[in-house]
Amino acid sequence: MSGERDITTDRLDEVLQKAGSDREAEQLIKEYSVNPYETFAAYYSEYIHTHKLEISEIICRSNISKNYIYNIINGRRNPGRDKVIALCIGAGMSVREINRGLKIAGLGVLYAKNERDARIVVAVNRGIRNVIDINIMLEKQNQDILE
Repeated sequence: MSGERDITTDRLDEVLQKAGSDREAEQLIKEYSVNPYETFAAYYSEYIHTHKLEISEIICRSNISKNYIYNIINGRRNPGRDKVIALCIGAGMSVREINRGLKIAGLGVLYAKNERDARIVVAVNRGIRNVIDINIMLEKQNQDILE
């Protein structure tokens, strides 16, 4: 089992069903369910560092002020759902990475059956990495913009 860190949810369900004892189940749960990030700030900061992103570029693409971004990165502010989405788009994250950030922040993930969320997903999947462009698209479709 070791080395299978990127296990799918379905596969983990199968493995947990086959756990022979409570001790084995506990070990599996700890091994595969632990989130290494306690906060969105930790997740986002590591992403920025790992991808060697410039804060100035994120500011331009996310349409969020420099002070607000630094307050989030430093853990002084907890952003709402729209801000998390905007920050993630500004950092060039995929839909999967955005949803992970939303989960870590304790917020609802992008939901395909919600028209606004579906339009954001389509835009991100098409490579749009600028919140202003996404807001223009949302506004044209009479959807609330990312604020």
